[in-house]
Amino acid sequence: MQVVRLIQISAALMFIVNCFPAKAVWFEATGQAVIHNGEKEAARQQATQEAVKQALLFSGASVKSIQSLVNGLLEDDRFEIRASGEVNNIELIDEIYHDDYVTVSIRADIFPQEALCSASDYKKNIVTTWYNINKRQQAAVGNLYDFGKVLAEKIQEEAQNHARHALIHRVEPYYLTTPIKQQKATAYSLSKKTNAQYVLFGEIIEFGLETTRISGFGFWDKDQNSRNLTLQLSLLDGNSGETVFQDTQNISAQWDFNLHTSINSNSHQLWDSNFGIATKKIIQTMVQSIDESVSCLAAFGRVLRVTGESLSINIGKLNGVKQGDKLTLFQMNQFFDTQNLPHRQFQLHPEEVIVRQVFAETAIVESLSGAPLANIQPNDFVSRR
Repeated sequence: MQVVRLIQISAALMFIVNCFPAKAVWFEATGQAVIHNGEKEAARQQATQEAVKQALLFSGASVKSIQSLVNGLLEDDRFEIRASGEVNNIELIDEIYHDDYVTVSIRADIFPQEALCSASDYKKNIVTTWYNINKRQQAAVGNLYDFGKVLAEKIQEEAQNHARHALIHRVEPYYLTTPIKQQKATAYSLSKKTNAQYVLFGEIIEFGLETTRISGFGFWDKDQNSRNLTLQLSLLDGNSGETVFQDTQNISAQWDFNLHTSINSNSHQLWDSNFGIATKKIIQTMVQSIDESVSCLAAFGRVLRVTGESLSINIGKLNGVKQGDKLTLFQMNQFFDTQNLPHRQFQLHPEEVIVRQVFAETAIVESLSGAPLANIQPNDFVSRR
């Protein structure tokens, strides 16, 4: 039977993840195994082991060393697994016997351990827009009204050249001013529109000039001008709306130009000046912080199109995807509990897929076993474990 072959390959997995990283993450996993020659106990152990293994792997574990699990649930069962976080508790929820297979459900209490995380080696797609100057009149000195556009492009360039985990693959060509209450909704729509996993919001809070009077007795004495820059960035998960990074950086640097001279926002004249050099340090700091923030987060790709048993996905060579890579298919939903706290619900597809063709920003995957990819639709997801 087809269903028997499928459950021998993998377990169906559903777990609920609390969106607040400071707390433990509860995984509810369901494993299945075929009952051979009436040996129900052996099948039960195999199904339980598979459920625990799948939950740990998807939470970022790696198959490396042999350990037994806690609480005596699997004290006689040992398999190769090393979790990237601390497995605090494992509980048996349910076991159901069918005609020729058994289903076992477990719940694992896992505390993330960032220092030991084993995230995907794929880069995460990030979209951003031009950055609005909060006090637009401050751009009059130098005629730098498009400075927010150039600043976003410089941040993208820095990420492309130096980030290991973040890929700002797109800068939307418009200024975006989004109130905090609307950022989640905007992140959802912008992420889906641009095939990005994360959305980077930016705003130039301060861009004004300050003049310092230089006291002296010579007619050649003149005032000294400095320019302020305060940049605020927020990175939101485009699927959950969760804020994964937020920072505000500010500088005050000498302004080397005449107050009545127009400066090209993208010129070497500006970026090689004292102000430009100080701004580049802000950019480097921000990009490094963003890169560290997403380094231990799994890279998700979105299903763009379903053609027979092939799927087109929105990550490709630029993200590090290679032909022959094996990926996990899953569906993801978000819901709120009775206390209005957000949770994510992931449901893993029992079939793994393999990358057959890779392009710059997309790839084509197929079922690893050749089995049908039932119920997979556009806007479902893939992930590298």
